[in-house]
Amino acid sequence: MALHKHYVIRYHYKGQVRSFAQRDSRMSSADAWYYASLHAGTVQLYGVAAIRNSARAVRLFAEQCGVTDVGFREVP
Repeated sequence: MALHKHYVIRYHYKGQVRSFAQRDSRMSSADAWYYASLHAGTVQLYGVAAIRNSARAVRLFAEQCGVTDVGFREVP
């Protein structure tokens, strides 16, 4: 079983800065964009990266829904 780490994901949605905590065994930029889109309630992105075979597709899809400036950091 993979050890879960704690991350804070921060993003902009419709001009508002939002952030939330997320537990996961790993975090990538594509993961952060995916979680931010879910947190914003914009759209389900499940399978977008797999369908288009690109983490960039997740970002572009999220940006079309209004999610921007996604970043993350690990917290102890």
